[in-house]
Amino acid sequence: MNSDVGWHKRDSQVLFTGGPDDRIHLTVDQAVRPDGVTVAYPHVAAPDSVRVLAVRHGQVAMVAQHHYLHGSITDLPGGLVDQDEEPADAARRELAEETGLQAAWLYSLGAVITARATSTEKAHLYLAHGCTPGPTSQDAGESVQLQWRSWHELNEPDVTALQAVMPFPLGDAASLAAVQRNGMALRAVGGLLPARGDDLVAAAWAAYTVAALRDPIADDRLSLVWLDLAVGRFAEGTAVLAELESGYEGPDAEASWALAAQRLWLIAQQR
Repeated sequence: MNSDVGWHKRDSQVLFTGGPDDRIHLTVDQAVRPDGVTVAYPHVAAPDSVRVLAVRHGQVAMVAQHHYLHGSITDLPGGLVDQDEEPADAARRELAEETGLQAAWLYSLGAVITARATSTEKAHLYLAHGCTPGPTSQDAGESVQLQWRSWHELNEPDVTALQAVMPFPLGDAASLAAVQRNGMALRAVGGLLPARGDDLVAAAWAAYTVAALRDPIADDRLSLVWLDLAVGRFAEGTAVLAELESGYEGPDAEASWALAAQRLWLIAQQR
């Protein structure tokens, strides 16, 4: 048998239609396997979804809510992509609806298959920064509670932090994938973030090295997020980031990065 040959659909029957705008279908396909045998293949045809990892002042926005099938879950803000809506637009909309945060920009972390054998849904993952607070606009029947967590609470390699906040702070596989992919991207930009207990001086020193020696090939938006997670929880760090956010790209980008590095250097010399 040639393992490169895929499955083929011969026929399809929709058994049930429902959900938002009747976009969820319980379907049974007559599917031809790679070995030529035809089988009944039940699955749920569902719209794609989004998850948004939003960083602000050194923390990540989380939402806690009760789900009918799985009970109370804490995960990243997100929801379904509306018909004819781009995933990035859905990410901005869901972030604003559930948390009130308006993102200055989004960075794609790719997509994941949420239930590869039983559903067509893909979850599109995004990193958001430059967020400003505003009012929420939750859907009917939603009761979403905004929470803020440190990166160390969410980043899986920090076993000590995870044990400290048991049960695990993330109950959603797509949210876990967003955290993992973001962690990989940040490590490529600036290496490991300052330790959980580092004070401002130690964190500023680490941030200085990233601002001064950033990779010219890497996306500067990832460097901004790295800096925010490193020093954004401190007032002095927030001030540096606010100024850098407004000028990190464009004709004055190099001067803005140099000024941020200088200010972080001065903070790091306070001890």
